[in-house]
Amino acid sequence: MKRFLWMCAFGVLSGLLLPACSSANDSTSSTTDGSVVTVPQGNVVITDEQAATLVGKTESIAEAEAHASGWVWRIGSRDGEQFALTMDYCLCRVTVSIDNDIVTAAVVG
Repeated sequence: MKRFLWMCAFGVLSGLLLPACSSANDSTSSTTDGSVVTVPQGNVVITDEQAATLVGKTESIAEAEAHASGWVWRIGSRDGEQFALTMDYCLCRVTVSIDNDIVTAAVVG
């Protein structure tokens, strides 16, 4: 019975978290924390190698390149300050760390 309830809870949570990266046609979607993201057209999937190309670039250049590629852009930390993030994993989103206006890390999700 506990396993069944856990599976039901997981299904409900998955339904709440995953719409932010659905394959809608260039629309907006709200996440569970109330933020709104633009969902890129089609099924965008970012590889670790693609995300790594942002490292070493200025924030504005990296953000422009990410948006031009159809990626969802999210800042996970800036100058040592960590930001609260949703725990969903999204292959169309890159989460970056920024120090002194330079991207120092970029991960998919």
